[in-house]
Amino acid sequence: MTNGDQIFSFGGIAKAEHTGSGDIVAGHKQFAAPEPMPSAIDDLNKAINDLRQHLDGTARAEVDAALQQIGQAGSSNDLAEPLTKLKRIAAAIGIVGQPAISAINALWGTFSP
Repeated sequence: MTNGDQIFSFGGIAKAEHTGSGDIVAGHKQFAAPEPMPSAIDDLNKAINDLRQHLDGTARAEVDAALQQIGQAGSSNDLAEPLTKLKRIAAAIGIVGQPAISAINALWGTFSP
């Protein structure tokens, strides 16, 4: 910060007033995840249900755990691990997993700016 800069902080929200020269660089900010389109969630659920018949018990348990993580996600950052896990499982079974991969990509796309 340079002379003349002021930072006002209210809870987790800060307002910066910059009257000097140079740039102000703000720290990391987290925002709540936007609501994904219901059709993307429906497509993911259908694709995962279709995928289950091709999975062994261990993979089914991993899928269930990932779906539980998705249901408890508080932000889009919380979705990276479970969606990646689902995508890895779907990719491991080849062409049969492609609809699940497409549904995962579509759901992930609803969180991208």
